Amino acid sequence: MKTRIAALMAAVIVAPHAFAQGDGYPNKPIKLVVPFTAGSASDTAARIVAEEVRSSIGTIIVDNRPGANGIIGSSYVAKSPADGYTLLLTSSSTHSGIEALFKHPGYDPIRDFVHISRIATIPMVLVTRPDAPYKTAKDMALYAQKNHLRYGYGSGSAQIAAATFSQMANVPSDAIPYKSQPPAVTDLLGGQIDYMVADTSVVMSFLHGGKLNGLAITSPRRLPELPSVPTMAEAGYKNFELVVWVGLAAPAGTPTAVVERWNKAVNDAVARPPVVEKLAKLGMVAAPASTRDFAAFTVAQRGIWTSRATKAGVEQQ
Repeated sequence: MKTRIAALMAAVIVAPHAFAQGDGYPNKPIKLVVPFTAGSASDTAARIVAEEVRSSIGTIIVDNRPGANGIIGSSYVAKSPADGYTLLLTSSSTHSGIEALFKHPGYDPIRDFVHISRIATIPMVLVTRPDAPYKTAKDMALYAQKNHLRYGYGSGSAQIAAATFSQMANVPSDAIPYKSQPPAVTDLLGGQIDYMVADTSVVMSFLHGGKLNGLAITSPRRLPELPSVPTMAEAGYKNFELVVWVGLAAPAGTPTAVVERWNKAVNDAVARPPVVEKLAKLGMVAAPASTRDFAAFTVAQRGIWTSRATKAGVEQQ
């Protein structure tokens, strides 16, 4: 692990100290690539950050490039010039669990990026329709012994989380893939699938509106925004320890001055009380970090998510 952290930090250290544009950065709009569709947790976080850093950084254009569990957008940024004008909204899907899902994702989540700052962590919630014949996670597990269920996923983290729940709770299920989580929610509402383990930010409005039921949430404590939804531990699954996160990264070799400027801008933004409150209402927990701490976090999370995927029997493509 120390070697991997060192590799991450080297991506910053070897960058030239004298940036070609000097104090003129940025002198044009910056592209922030989101490898998932509009309405996803990554997209929501990207748009909040883009708006909040506008005054300190400049114009940020959010560019959605969804597909292949985030591989399309992530690969695009990994191969982009390391000049500070193309950044990536990273997540546990694209940088923690991707290697457990794909043998050759087309990029190295550690060596191909400088991980600038973490933005937030996001609890996941086990959701079903209100008309389902089960109202608790344990009841669903019992129902599944005689009735085969289907879950949908629209990201790598959602896939691994749902597979982990299916394995831990002994809920035999077919896995149905989607390009992103919002289309999976649409099919859940329409009855094409039976449940999801979804990012809270994606399903919060449906939970508040009574269109979905929350059976368990992955946070260590109940969320104030969802006080009636028990934690996974309360629901009987004490070892469900998966942290969904979103952050900001740039291609490896991006100048140190640019990385440091972005780290400060993002950390300042997500520490502001109005932003913390905005994120909380969406089910996100503001989690700023230094570049070094974020580097260590991404390495540790890769090991955790990969291990969980293996235990849950998720096969690489």
